[in-house]
Amino acid sequence: MSVWQKYTKKQQDEYIKFLTVYGAMSNLFRQKQGEPIPYLDSKFQETIYAKVFKSENVDIGNTPHDILSVFGSERIGIGLKTWMHSNPSYQKVMQLKRYQDEIMSYKNNLVDLVYTISKIKNKRMISDYNRLGLNKSSNIYHYITRDAGKLVIQECAYPLIELDNIKDIKDIGTSVSWSDGIKKYKFTYGDSQVWQCFGIDESDTTVIDEIKVDIIQDPFTFLINAYDQFKSKTNNVCEELARALELDHIAPTASFISKDTIYEEAYLPLYSYKHKEVEPKSGLNAWNAAPKNKGSTTLRPLNEVYIPIPREFHKRYPHFFINNIFKFEEIQSSHQGAKENKPEIRFKLVLPNGKVIPALITQERHKAFQSGSRYEIDPSTGKPYGQSALGQWLLVDVLGLDERIPVTRDWLFKKDVDSVRIWHEKGDYSTYYIDIAPVNSFENFMNDVNEKI
Repeated sequence: MSVWQKYTKKQQDEYIKFLTVYGAMSNLFRQKQGEPIPYLDSKFQETIYAKVFKSENVDIGNTPHDILSVFGSERIGIGLKTWMHSNPSYQKVMQLKRYQDEIMSYKNNLVDLVYTISKIKNKRMISDYNRLGLNKSSNIYHYITRDAGKLVIQECAYPLIELDNIKDIKDIGTSVSWSDGIKKYKFTYGDSQVWQCFGIDESDTTVIDEIKVDIIQDPFTFLINAYDQFKSKTNNVCEELARALELDHIAPTASFISKDTIYEEAYLPLYSYKHKEVEPKSGLNAWNAAPKNKGSTTLRPLNEVYIPIPREFHKRYPHFFINNIFKFEEIQSSHQGAKENKPEIRFKLVLPNGKVIPALITQERHKAFQSGSRYEIDPSTGKPYGQSALGQWLLVDVLGLDERIPVTRDWLFKKDVDSVRIWHEKGDYSTYYIDIAPVNSFENFMNDVNEKI
């Protein structure tokens, strides 16, 4: 069964209608005459896919999957693409510019070069599997090719590269191409892009539908007339369009304003905001600190981490984790009862892979965001949740640290990540969501805050 068949007929028809309407407006975007090929913006494609199929937009910069669809216990990662013409062609599937020096060091040995590229691509895929809770065999590309007067919806497998079956390696000047017996790939040296061949004749490709698109010759007049009719509340089609543009069906990761709910978001750094580097024995390197018991030689577990919270964050967002963190600190410092009854900032944290873990804001001046609970048992350890629950997902599974080498910001840059994004329903301090965020997200967030102050 294709992933397309897992959606309802009503959802399929609504998705096709959106594509048809958007394609009909193509002359809004055409600057010169040519073939009547429908236009489709990739961001619009992501938005309507998430909206119509009640899925999550999980695209973060250069991550492999754009959409997460969940069917019961089955989680499917989906890469969305669109391009002109349905004939077989190579399309960009992954940017590896941050790995350019490592890759090009093998330029004189094509076998090692291709193996290195393939291994890096696979590691980035596996990282996203771990981020989103995917298995390696169910994920797909959903793509739309555009020809004169029509759109062709297709679906194909989105597998890892079979490292043990790499063959047909060819140097073609500005790029190198190869196959693993399942897919054909190439890597272009100039822009460090991995490309994959897509085509209707590929064995794992399914043609979902071909949609006829009648392009409106004068969409400008059409829009003005539609807007006038909408304003006068006399056109049901326009009212339907207005309802469709409301983002009430998009999951929290895709939208933060819905018909009934407002979400607040913020970013935190995975490094010291003051020193602009990952501290060697705290934060993501908390596992590298001295043993907890004096005189012990037992190393801390690799997944023992916390996310640092700069004081500047609390000053500018005092109501993000609690209603006025400074008033809370006064209440906390004046507490004279038993330690276990001391007020704390605790909440449920929802990971992108679907797991829910207990978390808290802790340490002096509330400078640490971490997982942990006094009483709730972590099924993976049989003990109360500790810092390792968040650390396992973030540092080990997603960022891929597999040996006891201190994390640096350069290491994070190579992962295209140096921040996390956190959000919650406005006014609800009981549940928070988290995901990784691209390089400089926290710096940009703080700069935006500065501009608003």
